[in-house]
Amino acid sequence: MNELKMEAAAEVMSPQELLAAGRRDLAVRDYSSAVETLAKVCEQLAKSHGDIADECAEAYLWYGKALLGLSREENGVLGDGVPGDNEDDNEEENAEENGENAGEEKSEEAVKENGVVEKNEPESTTKDEEPGSSTAEPEESMPDDKPGTSNGEGDESIANLENDDDVDNLQLAWEMLDLSRSILQKRLETGGDATRALLAEVLLALGEVALESETYDKAVVDMMSCLDIQRELYKSDDRRIAETHYHIGIANSLATNFEDAITHFKNAANILETRIKTLENPSSVTDDATVKKYTNSDPLYTVEGEIKELKELLPEIQEKIQDMMDYKAETIKRVRETLFSSNGESTVSSANGAGSSKAEPKPAASDISHLIKRKRKNSGEESPAPKRVNS
Repeated sequence: MNELKMEAAAEVMSPQELLAAGRRDLAVRDYSSAVETLAKVCEQLAKSHGDIADECAEAYLWYGKALLGLSREENGVLGDGVPGDNEDDNEEENAEENGENAGEEKSEEAVKENGVVEKNEPESTTKDEEPGSSTAEPEESMPDDKPGTSNGEGDESIANLENDDDVDNLQLAWEMLDLSRSILQKRLETGGDATRALLAEVLLALGEVALESETYDKAVVDMMSCLDIQRELYKSDDRRIAETHYHIGIANSLATNFEDAITHFKNAANILETRIKTLENPSSVTDDATVKKYTNSDPLYTVEGEIKELKELLPEIQEKIQDMMDYKAETIKRVRETLFSSNGESTVSSANGAGSSKAEPKPAASDISHLIKRKRKNSGEESPAPKRVNS
């Protein structure tokens, strides 16, 4: 009944009201509700104005962001709650299996001690195993996935369907964001700064989708386009510019572009430090446009709260910078080791100068993926598609 009432209320609400409701759900990270609500907004606007109408651009943007958030949530990329819970559950299941197997072994020993003939042991063990948990456990877990199946085919088909759904969420997110970008680029001819600001958000979101898809070079390109627009729109110490620098640093680090990653992480840290100084100056805060905007749009916003949040972010960025410097040093070390070993030259001969001229060109390492802290992957995943956690 409650769901029917909610659906009826959604039909009565205007697209603008639904868009506001979807953005609220997105702000509190209720991605499922946000996707459902924003999908209705896009459907209504498309019916009224057309699929590529100018009125649909913002709705497509927020719908794409909601789909991206839902995809991340399903893949277990955000936070440690889902993977941790699964690991705990697996540990408990393993403990139960070990305990039950130990119980079966003890029962077999007891049967032997009672004088049962050895040739009868296979019959007794099979009888004991039929009601036991070792064979019953797969049957108990399978009804949760697909009732009535007694083989592994049902589990495999369900896993494939879940993977298809996951891919669809990320793929659909890209399609909606790309459609929004196309509409906004046409609007630039007559639109103003507000249109450019929306386009920057779309480009940043597209970069995040590329990041989830592990197409890091594409992510860098989209995010750099976003950064170019933001530099023209906002002040040099704007927090949004620092955030984009940070995302570009992440993309470069995953692409093993250590120098670029260090540069963007340092830029992000410098902007935040400048921003903190601005907020700590009472005269500057009074005339700051960003503070006025946040104060008007968010009743819970305070300057002191922003200063505290920015100071908490700085150590994390500094740690990223140090990590990149360590990775860079380790990469150089491995390149030199690879060079010397490939030329058959020892460290002693290189120290004596016998091959120093050959050591100057430093070819790139063939494989340095082990130097990067990548996202956790499930043991069963091999495809280059967005990573999933199938719980």
